[in-house]
Amino acid sequence: MSIIDYLTADQIMLGVAGSSKKQVIEQLAERAAELTGLCQRSLFDIVMRRERLGSTAIGGGNAIPHAVHHNLTRTIGIIAVLTDPVDFDAQDRKPVDIVCLVIGPPNADSDHLKCLASVARSFREVATCDQLRTAKTPTELLRCLGNAGDVAA
Repeated sequence: MSIIDYLTADQIMLGVAGSSKKQVIEQLAERAAELTGLCQRSLFDIVMRRERLGSTAIGGGNAIPHAVHHNLTRTIGIIAVLTDPVDFDAQDRKPVDIVCLVIGPPNADSDHLKCLASVARSFREVATCDQLRTAKTPTELLRCLGNAGDVAA
C-alpha cells in the first residue's frame, strides 16, 4: 500500500499558515473532524498527547503526527504544506513545512502503521518532498506522491 491509498484531494491542505506546531496540528485536527464527523477537540488532544511523548518530526522539514482514535473505523491521512516552516522540535533542528497527520482505529490490522511507514518512505525522497513543496493543487500533490514509486511492503 501507498500513502495515496489513504488520501483524496479533500485531505490535502496547501498554503497552510501557522506560527507553531500547535496551530498546525489544530488545523489538521479541524480538517480531520470535518472528514470524520469526530470532535475536533478530541482529535487535537490525542495528537498532542502523542506529540508530548516525543516529536514526530522526522527531519528534512517533515513531520508525521499520528494517533489512534477509538471512534474511527478506518485510517485517514491529511497532508499539509505550510506557507512558512514551523519549529517541530526536530532532531535535525530544521523547521517543518510538510506535515502528514495519520489517525487510525485501534484495531485495524495495523493499517495506520502501514500508512505511517509509507509516509516515512515518501518523505525520505528529497526530490518527492521538493515536488510536494511546489505543488499548486491537491491533484498535483497526489500525482507527485503516486510518481514517487512508493509501494508498501
